Amino acid sequence: MGVPSLGLVGLGLAGCVAAIESGPPIANPADLASRVVNETGAAVPVTLRFDWRYADRRGDIAGDGVGRYNPPDSLRVDLFTSGDVAMAIAIADGQLRSLGEIEDVEIPGLEFVYAMAGLFRPGDARADGFVAGADSVLVYGGGPDRKVYFYVREGQLRRVEERIRGRVVQRVNLEWEGGTSWPSEAEYRNLSEHSRVRWRVEEITNHEESHPAHAYDLPPVQ
Repeated sequence: MGVPSLGLVGLGLAGCVAAIESGPPIANPADLASRVVNETGAAVPVTLRFDWRYADRRGDIAGDGVGRYNPPDSLRVDLFTSGDVAMAIAIADGQLRSLGEIEDVEIPGLEFVYAMAGLFRPGDARADGFVAGADSVLVYGGGPDRKVYFYVREGQLRRVEERIRGRVVQRVNLEWEGGTSWPSEAEYRNLSEHSRVRWRVEEITNHEESHPAHAYDLPPVQ
């Protein structure tokens, strides 16, 4: 994870902007967005167990984690190191919350936290859409300064990118195995801070009963 390679990745992806936006337009991007929201995420409460690793210029830290999901969009993720909770992140009622901290780690925005779990939750903004190869690309932001690109294939979220004035500043890449509702692996990269976090799902458990509401009641992120 050298800094020069990250820079090259960022420049290479930034160069793809024109190609993506000059692709064939999607006739009804709002309809596609609605379908993908409904198709991503399970219909029942789920517990996920995963391994994770965070890296930046200072080095690496790793551990295991637990995710708790209540449909349609309540999500809590606990990251453990040596058996202790290093950080807990939750989303409920459209608000991002956290408890504890990994030193100097900035939590990404709602759409990127959701995306790490394979959930397409872009909010209520209006989308544009383009076709890029095998992917349908839903674009939010509208203005030239900031846009967020969601790459969708076969009803699954494959990649998310935020671009500021055409340059990629953060992204999520997802890998899928089989017909599960959850990605087998996800990686978030902040190209401005040269940091990344990757997790790989080891176990998926479906439940009949919802996780308790208080599990998501963490202090709001300011």
